[in-house]
Amino acid sequence: MSFLPMHPPPAADVPDNEAIFRSAPMSLVQFYVTIELARDLVYTLGKLGNVHFRDLNSKLTPFQRTFINELRTIDGIQNKLNSLFTIMTKYNTTKGDVYLNLKADLEAFPSTSAMDDIKAKVSEFHERIGHLDSSYNNLEQQSLKFIENRHVVTTLNDFHKSTLLGGQDDAHEFRIDDEDDEDNVALLNNRNHSLELAQETADLEESGFNSISGTLARDKIPLLRKILWRTLRGNLYFHDIPIEEKLSTFNPKNPELIDKNVFIIYIHGEFLKTRVRKIIQSLDGIIYDNVTGGASARFETLNELNRKIEDLHSVVDTTKNHLITEILIFQENYADYAYIIERERQIYETLNKFDEDSTRRCLVGEGWIPKADFLNIRQTLKNLIREKTRQTLPFQTDSQESISLSNGNSISPQPHDHNTSNIPNPNTLFAIDDDGQNDDNYDNDENDYSLIAVVNELSTNRTPPTFHKTNKFTAAFQSIIDAYGIATYQEINPGLATIITFPFMFAIMFGDLGHGFIVTLISLYLIINERKFNAIRDKDEIFDMAFGGRYIILLMGVFSMYTGFIYNDIFSKSMTFFSSGWKYEFPEGYDFSKDGAITLTASKIADKVYPFGLDWAWHGAENNLLFTNSYKMKLSVLMGFVHMNYSLFFSLVNYRFFKSKVDIIGNFVPGFLFMQSIFGYLTLTIIYKWCVDWIGTQRQPPGLLNMLINMFLAPGKIDDQLYSGQKFIQIVLVLIALCCVPWLLLYKPMTLRRQNNRAIELGYKDINSQTHHDIQLHEENEALNHDQPDELDEVDMLGDNFHFPNDIEPLHHNTAHGDDGEGFNFGDIVIHQVIHTIEFCLNCVSHTASYLRLWALSLAHAQLSSVLWSMTIQNAFGSTGSFGVFMTVVLFGMWFTLSVCILVLMEGTSAMLHSLRLHWVEAMSKFFEGEGYAYEPFTFDHLY
Repeated sequence: MSFLPMHPPPAADVPDNEAIFRSAPMSLVQFYVTIELARDLVYTLGKLGNVHFRDLNSKLTPFQRTFINELRTIDGIQNKLNSLFTIMTKYNTTKGDVYLNLKADLEAFPSTSAMDDIKAKVSEFHERIGHLDSSYNNLEQQSLKFIENRHVVTTLNDFHKSTLLGGQDDAHEFRIDDEDDEDNVALLNNRNHSLELAQETADLEESGFNSISGTLARDKIPLLRKILWRTLRGNLYFHDIPIEEKLSTFNPKNPELIDKNVFIIYIHGEFLKTRVRKIIQSLDGIIYDNVTGGASARFETLNELNRKIEDLHSVVDTTKNHLITEILIFQENYADYAYIIERERQIYETLNKFDEDSTRRCLVGEGWIPKADFLNIRQTLKNLIREKTRQTLPFQTDSQESISLSNGNSISPQPHDHNTSNIPNPNTLFAIDDDGQNDDNYDNDENDYSLIAVVNELSTNRTPPTFHKTNKFTAAFQSIIDAYGIATYQEINPGLATIITFPFMFAIMFGDLGHGFIVTLISLYLIINERKFNAIRDKDEIFDMAFGGRYIILLMGVFSMYTGFIYNDIFSKSMTFFSSGWKYEFPEGYDFSKDGAITLTASKIADKVYPFGLDWAWHGAENNLLFTNSYKMKLSVLMGFVHMNYSLFFSLVNYRFFKSKVDIIGNFVPGFLFMQSIFGYLTLTIIYKWCVDWIGTQRQPPGLLNMLINMFLAPGKIDDQLYSGQKFIQIVLVLIALCCVPWLLLYKPMTLRRQNNRAIELGYKDINSQTHHDIQLHEENEALNHDQPDELDEVDMLGDNFHFPNDIEPLHHNTAHGDDGEGFNFGDIVIHQVIHTIEFCLNCVSHTASYLRLWALSLAHAQLSSVLWSMTIQNAFGSTGSFGVFMTVVLFGMWFTLSVCILVLMEGTSAMLHSLRLHWVEAMSKFFEGEGYAYEPFTFDHLY
């Protein structure tokens, strides 16, 4: 647990433009604004996009806030816009991105009366287009119903004609699927007991049998058969014919086209007919009563249906053309309407975070801004006030009431009339309190008008949000850190170092010149076409991730090419850019045809050193894997040691910045000594072992792993000496490491306990109270050193003690720099320090071993690349002629495809995730607290 001051040093010690090495210094500002001007104020701040508003009404529910009625109205308009967009999509009038021709973001901010006009237009379009759409749907449904009726009449005519000709097909007659049912078998044997002859079937309509005809969904026909048989016990004749055309379900809420069949049922008796009709209706079937009667009656019905269908088609086409025309007219302004309404929603949602001062008809808001932007906000609001003042000057009237502030200025409230134009009276406007720093250009205005608006910088003990300035290059690297945790306010930002270390750790595992070149080409394609891809709003999720990290991919590819040069590896093959430092000598008189294959041993060329990377002579050697394994494994330990050490030094920079001497002496110094005495010593022995010519000294190099183990298990025992005086140095280092453990455990808790007792003796509640008091005195001294007006605004006095009644936001969003107001607790500090000590000592071992993944993945990548080459394209090199050309083309395509899919995409993703883990766990755990919260300014940049 780190015990740091509640706040960093004053902003005067921090450059205003600093926001990448550590977060930007933030200021809490307060806005006083009249209700008439509040909407314009929030819009102006939204255009600036640098105010992170605090919710001063967090205690209230959404329905208890000031502007709930306005938001309800906006909800209604947005529902209408969504409904209209659904209609636009339904009739395929949208071509491409509807927001491509958006113009509202560049136009002037509409007044409330203009907003009322926009809402009225949207409502008018919604009513008119909705009515046309409903009429069109009803007409279309009616037309489909007539068409369905015509199908029934036509099918019934065809059925009777076929029975008269004796050509009745029994394929669709009554069938029962349950062959094991005895009753079903009996029915199948006797289904035409009373209708044995086709002539009898033809005369059914003239007999005492009642017919029922209609349509039913095709998938429900078997169910209807079975229900009718079980209900009527076989006393019916059932026939169905499929309709090739899809017909509507006639469901007004959810119309859809489905496959249907025409059914014809003959039964005897009105009672059974009534039961059958109820069964059909329960299955959503449609019965047509106008198809009964003889052939002449059906012919007249058919003619009448054709006439109605023709008339309806004409009306339907006219209605649809009118509807499409209305949609196209509305669609021209849809993007602007949607943008304006959504912007209005965000404005009122922000205004609901303001506290309402009903006695003064004012709203009070608070927000965090970067210190460097304070003057810009002040000047922008001054311009807003003057613009509104000029607009309302002809309508200025004498005020009968005024609101007096402590600085002598006054505000005159006016009743808010929604029926008039949204041009506020200048007497209801605040000007900006300049703290005595008025611009020369506006001196005359200040003399003529005493209208003010207040924006003040407050002193507070609240924890500010964390804001790191990024651009399109650094944003992706910062997102890697933010995905793990938002940095505590003004602690060191790991994202800066990640720009280099993340792609470099990836490249150590992915080192191959060819594969790195492919990755580089992919990133360059995304970068070159970034304008095109940025214009696409709905990107695929995976593609969006790759596009957002295009600069990360670029550096990963470039660094992989660099490590590929070091490894001398391109698609698992070596590169002979320089002459080798080794040579192979064949025995005198050697003849391959007679002597066959022999094993050669390379000899070192005297004073010959390969200039860069690995010597290509190692490729193909029998002990190549043994050599590269040892080399990459030790290199991984060295990289891990460097990575963890610079991360550990970041903690020192944090402690110095927050002036935490107890953490420097109690955490950093013993932690640094502990790490250097063990793993720093291991790193030095690795480098020393590389520098010694073991062949020249005719000695066997000692094993460093056994040396490190024996260093703790048997400190005075040296099996294979690495250097002279090794025994004494190792004993001293072990003693230093052992002394650091109680140092880590005891120093910080005991020091804080002593300081807390001293603070109590001085009259403070505890050490935290003393720290807060010292910070407050320091801020007051800093304020006195600057030019301040003699009279303080009453808003300034709200900074320390005043709390808004509905503001229940906690003072501290984290516990990084204090105990969150709970007071000094010695037991908690001891427990945290014990956990920190155990964690640090164990992590030194586990994290160092974790960097061996650099060696393991590098080895796996190289071997997999070699295997893929030998199993694919290498097999084509022995073939000649046309077959050889064919094999080369096919196997090259296979090799390249598998290389991209497996080695570049899959292996690249794996290496990237391992590099991510090394940064999140192994490096950032040495200094990163990550207990801040993100700076989220109110802006309109990402509305659509």
